[in-house]
Amino acid sequence: MKMKTLRLALTGWVAAVLFGCAAQQPQWTQFRLNPQHNAVLSGDLRVSWRLPTKGAYSASPTVVGSTLYIGNNDGTLYAIDVRNGSILWRHRTGNPLMSNPLVYRGLVIVGEGNSKYRTHRFTVGSGESALFAVDARTGALRWSAPLKGSGMPTPAIVNGLLLQHNGERELRAFEPETGTARYTVDMDSAAAMSAILPIDSDTFVSAGQDLNALQARTAGSGAFIWVAVFPKRAWGILDCPPATDGQSIFCDYPAPVAGAPEYRTGRVAREHAWAVDARSGKFKWNVTLESGRVPKQNLAGIPLVVGDSVYVGSAIAPYVHSLATADGNVRWRLRVHGPVKSGLVAKDDVVYFGDYGGYLWAVDARTGKAIGSKNMHTSFNVVSPAIVGRTLVIGSNTGDVIAIPLDVIASSHDG
Repeated sequence: MKMKTLRLALTGWVAAVLFGCAAQQPQWTQFRLNPQHNAVLSGDLRVSWRLPTKGAYSASPTVVGSTLYIGNNDGTLYAIDVRNGSILWRHRTGNPLMSNPLVYRGLVIVGEGNSKYRTHRFTVGSGESALFAVDARTGALRWSAPLKGSGMPTPAIVNGLLLQHNGERELRAFEPETGTARYTVDMDSAAAMSAILPIDSDTFVSAGQDLNALQARTAGSGAFIWVAVFPKRAWGILDCPPATDGQSIFCDYPAPVAGAPEYRTGRVAREHAWAVDARSGKFKWNVTLESGRVPKQNLAGIPLVVGDSVYVGSAIAPYVHSLATADGNVRWRLRVHGPVKSGLVAKDDVVYFGDYGGYLWAVDARTGKAIGSKNMHTSFNVVSPAIVGRTLVIGSNTGDVIAIPLDVIASSHDG
């Protein structure tokens, strides 16, 4: 009996290792898996499939074990077998699901809400907004906590609490296993596609607009630590989920060119990338990049930190950049086929990402030289890829969830 139990335990451990997650209690507790936003799971999985669904994707995928979880703008949360693309279950809601699902102690926790702005006391979200949790195996609802503002921003679990900065300018704290509310703090700024970023065991930061600031607070009580305030014309602060290397915090925003009027879709703006000190909130650098046109929605790229480099695309121009974490020096820039609002992933010195022109890219992380590009005939918006073994998984703007081997991207030369 003991030998049988040991075999079962080892089988579970091997499965966990193959799919790049911890044995016993696999969890995904923050946006893009880790503070660097490098959602890479180890293993040998190499598969190719394409699953059409009815809603565009703005949410990044979460993969735990052999299951991929992702929500779409049609309000459907999917659990998909990452090995073959088959749907395991669906859970329907009334509003879009744009947050990166968290997986914690057998639950999948997701934010629900739309991107409709309200100009009076600038807020985001209309209709049904909530955080909710479903059973990771069955999709059955376990709890739901209504929010006053959009649940688009991805929450995080810090110091045992589920924290979310919503579109109504509130920081809400919940018990992650029950949805019981613990406290509410007025952040004086609204969040949209940004995310809670844990800094240490009881400290996090979150960005929002109106105050136009990045704030650091304690998880246990929501107590204020520091604030980094950006210019009022720094559009898109509410859309950028920051990343960190533990020393600095990085993100980006577009701002109007000198003499231009306030924010309006189609106006010319300049892309900016920035860094602040993770302990003090003091600005370290702010680098001006390309000019471009302001899009209707999703005004920021999603940074990736690997070693001493931060990689980030532009929401207003068809470029990806590598910048030095220390001073923002641009090490390389690559022109692609559309804006890159999506996050990036890196494995074995290769950076992978999708652009709004419909291409997946493999790029040398050190030089910025394109290794390969694959035309997928569907645009990629703010949905970000994850790597599972030797396979990239990503949702698309036309409703397809895609799994494609890394070597297929790297060996393709579609232009």
